[in-house]
Amino acid sequence: MPIYHFPGYYNNPQATSLAIDKQGWVHTGDLGYFDEDGLLYIVDRIKELIKYKGFQVAPAELESLLISHPEIVDAVVIPC
Repeated sequence: MPIYHFPGYYNNPQATSLAIDKQGWVHTGDLGYFDEDGLLYIVDRIKELIKYKGFQVAPAELESLLISHPEIVDAVVIPC
């Protein structure tokens, strides 16, 4: 399983310090769990809205739009 490194927000040390704790964990506002195989499952969000380029996007609304497409069976929206 690949390990990804998030160095922080570009030119925004304040946002980086709020998102990454002293142990290096990134706090996204998502709730999830690891199963016995080490796979991560995202099941909910602590923060209801995702902020993107000044817009507030509700994850459930975006998921609903995605799954309305006939070729998409299921979708989950999480911030990157």
